[in-house]
Amino acid sequence: MRSDTQAISIDASPSKVLELVANPENLPRWAVGFARSVRRDSEGWAVTTAGGEVRLKVEANAAAGTVDFLISPAPGVQALAASRVLPRGAGSEYVFTQFQAPGMPDEAFGKSVAALVHELKVVKALAEVECPL
Repeated sequence: MRSDTQAISIDASPSKVLELVANPENLPRWAVGFARSVRRDSEGWAVTTAGGEVRLKVEANAAAGTVDFLISPAPGVQALAASRVLPRGAGSEYVFTQFQAPGMPDEAFGKSVAALVHELKVVKALAEVECPL
């Protein structure tokens, strides 16, 4: 199983970054390569992706600055994406590690890695920009 870790410096407080990424309802705003839409149901979260619907559980620990995404594309299959928001002066460093899920083709994992590079830039923009509206 392969993994990939990306990081980005963000000029926003760790609490602001954590609040953004730990809320599953924000996924379509920043995880643009992954989440088309998200909805809460009796079993947790359902995320509509380009490949169909997947189940999602988010485990966030504000004190530790961690946000883990447990993704279940099919019953009995679970993939982990682990992230951490670290303080960096007045700003933050957002570190995100994703693992190639069992049965996931190398090409699909490569596309996921490429999408994450863009998604981290979106997190940065959303956290840093104060919208007056």
